[in-house]
This record gives sequence, structure tokens and C-alpha cells, in this order.
Amino acid sequence: MTVDIPADLEPFVQRLIAERRFLTESDVLSEGLRLLQAQESLRGAVRQGFAQLDEGSVVPAEMVFAKAEERIAAVERAQRA
Repeated sequence: MTVDIPADLEPFVQRLIAERRFLTESDVLSEGLRLLQAQESLRGAVRQGFAQLDEGSVVPAEMVFAKAEERIAAVERAQRA
């Protein structure tokens, strides 16, 4: 697959490579796609949560916050990897 980077994003991608945060443009794009995938997964979980609320299912706030913190930590670990 060949992908063109929009001209307005090229300086950003090149800066990330120059700072050695990524080795190649492909690495930058892959990380962006991983983050988008994580965002979509979270969006689905939020939709499911609203559906459960609409059905009258309730979860204690402590459990919700603990789960959210776990998800955030997982995303942060993936970003560092």
C-alpha cells in the first residue's frame, strides 16, 4: 500500500523522525493508525455503556473509573512500545 502524507502534515512527520521518535514515515503512520484503532475501540465501549444505561444497567462509579484507568495505562504502554 502506498500512502501520501498531506503537505500540511509533512513537517510534523519529518520533525518526529529528526527527533528520533520514529525511524521512518511508515513508523509514524503505523503509530497513528494504532492510536486511531484504540480510539475507535474506546468509542465502541462508550456506545455500549450508553446502551447499558438506556437499558437500566448500572455499574458502580468506582468500577468505571478503575476500568478507565486500566485502559489509559494500556494505551500509554502501547505508545511507549
